[in-house]
Amino acid sequence: MKTLTWTAKETMSMISRPDPAKRPGWAVLRVSSVGICGSEIAGYLGLNELRKPPLVMGHEFSGVIEEIEDGLGPNQPGDRVTVNPLVSCGTCRHCRRGNRQRCQQRRIIGIDYPGAYAERVLVPASQCYPVHNALGGALVEPLACAVRAVGRAQVEKEGSALVVGAGIIGLMTARLLRLSGVEEIALVDTNPGRLRLGELWGATTTEPDLDRLLQNGRGGSFDTVVDAVGFSSTRRQSLKALARGGTAVWIGLHESSTEFDGNALVRDEVSIRGSFCYRDDEFVQALDLINQGTILPETHSWLDVRPMEEGDQAFKELVRGSPYAKIVLSW
Repeated sequence: MKTLTWTAKETMSMISRPDPAKRPGWAVLRVSSVGICGSEIAGYLGLNELRKPPLVMGHEFSGVIEEIEDGLGPNQPGDRVTVNPLVSCGTCRHCRRGNRQRCQQRRIIGIDYPGAYAERVLVPASQCYPVHNALGGALVEPLACAVRAVGRAQVEKEGSALVVGAGIIGLMTARLLRLSGVEEIALVDTNPGRLRLGELWGATTTEPDLDRLLQNGRGGSFDTVVDAVGFSSTRRQSLKALARGGTAVWIGLHESSTEFDGNALVRDEVSIRGSFCYRDDEFVQALDLINQGTILPETHSWLDVRPMEEGDQAFKELVRGSPYAKIVLSW
């Protein structure tokens, strides 16, 4: 089968690989659509410690079931599904409490297992969910990340929020904050093309320069800040933007180490919450929103769909600063 494989830093190559071997309880999917995630861009640039080449990435995807090894469960060959790519032990205290994303043995398709930048991918059969269309199925996973981030923020109606980063998760976060009743939503991104999408997704103000926003009287004024970028600088600035008693949710994963003013955190009683992946119920919530067809803007100016063969060029474009919030590859 054909795969788009990350073979070295800033290099994606079309390579033939054997079809996935069958495994009890797992299903073989013929991939339809798969998104490019910001964490995969970080991996492509050699900035993500979890990803090592050569690797077939791709964890936001949909496909059609071709085979199920044991034939059990509600899904059958021919079903169009999206997949929760998080694989856990199922028996530890985190898994038993429904927090599989905290499992010490967690693994992710596209990082620890071959991912969906391939004609076929092997996935746990129990983690396949029916989806109405292929493109929507590739958007469930990033929406689930946004669902969890907003839930972790514990926002209050009529409050204010700042979202740093106008990639797809940042934009989806803005939309969910609006639906949660947040009245003021500021969106920051250095990419002017993406920033123009902010109003479409529910932002009330947009700003290309986070430092300038804070210097213009907005430092210490937001009840909630969601950092969907993950640079050390954006994390520090997210804390400077918080009002006393506010909450910062860090979801971006670009840089590991961050230094910040611990005394200010104590004095202002602000909270920092990490947000990684999602609970199963949050994934299902995102799936329902996608299948209902009401969560995404009607215009698709934020999206571009390309053949898998153009994947290497798509990665290069995203590194340079694509105006698209999401690029989806298809077979």
